[in-house]
Amino acid sequence: MLYAVLAMFVAYMLYLLWEKWENDRAIRSFQHVIHVNGIRGKTGVCRLMDAHLRGAGYRVFTKTTGSTPCYIDTQGVEHKIRRWGNANIGEQLSMIRKAHREKAEILIIECMAVQPELQTIAQEQLVHGDLNVITNVRYDHVFEMGDSLEQIADSLAGTIPENGVLFTSDPDFYPRFCQLAEKKNTQVILCTPSPEAPWENDAIACAVGTYLGIPADTYPAHRGLYQEDFGSQKCYPTEKGQFYNLFSANDPISSRNLLLQSGLDLDGVTFLYNNRADRPDRLLLFARYFFPQYPGARILVMGEARGLALRMLKKQGLSARAVKNWHEALDIADGSLVVGLGNIKGQAYDMITCMEGGGHHE
Repeated sequence: MLYAVLAMFVAYMLYLLWEKWENDRAIRSFQHVIHVNGIRGKTGVCRLMDAHLRGAGYRVFTKTTGSTPCYIDTQGVEHKIRRWGNANIGEQLSMIRKAHREKAEILIIECMAVQPELQTIAQEQLVHGDLNVITNVRYDHVFEMGDSLEQIADSLAGTIPENGVLFTSDPDFYPRFCQLAEKKNTQVILCTPSPEAPWENDAIACAVGTYLGIPADTYPAHRGLYQEDFGSQKCYPTEKGQFYNLFSANDPISSRNLLLQSGLDLDGVTFLYNNRADRPDRLLLFARYFFPQYPGARILVMGEARGLALRMLKKQGLSARAVKNWHEALDIADGSLVVGLGNIKGQAYDMITCMEGGGHHE
């Protein structure tokens, strides 16, 4: 019996060594690996970089998590990733090998780890990115990363590469990232909007291209290859008014910024918050930093654990109402602008699927 257990242990260790050897061999085959981290905009940045680098002639393979996990192969064809069970960072291994088999020159891969320790493991043991991105530092995942922006920044910094380059569009934490990157002999580039790339995500994609020798003035043309992620911010007509989808902008700062940029009339606005039972911290952040900025707004809650959500909002001095589904929410809004917030999963995903198909009140 002891010999059988020992043999199984040795076989397992040999398997792990083979897995590491295979992964390292695949990583060495790429010219560059771009590991994309941050609180908001990771998927968008991945897709924008894919468009820019692909447009410049690179053979690119891109893997994102986003609203729906998927990968864009070296031919530019998008494929959904079918998951059996919960997501885990081991998923990255199969994508790295797939990119290697397709002879990709550049691998763009979105960080899917949330726990600080797993972010570091993902970078140092699995992905080995050399041109990495930390999009920004915002309030989200506070239970895992910490309840201050400084703690969140240090958690994200686990993906700063060794002897590489880090790109960020966050001016507030650029000095902190420089300080941490210096210990790893890594350069930090602050990406700022320009006429060619007027938004934060565009600025990062354009800056990565510039570093690789792609002229910035080619970015607008290459952006035409951009494949938008399902559930990106968008305004939809309804039977009585408008619905503005911000379900994927999961933090209060990003949601407010996007609302300001939209130019929509917020007089009498109705906020439809899609709740997730496993994200109570996110609702708390919206209760503290978003809803108080709009004192005249109506707040509706759909999704999971609606009763708990209402109690949390009440403790923050906010009045809200639970709805069974988005149809009911649009009826209650009665023609006022409705803005979707919080989470894209579950009922919100179904809502956007229906909106994209043109069905508003089935």
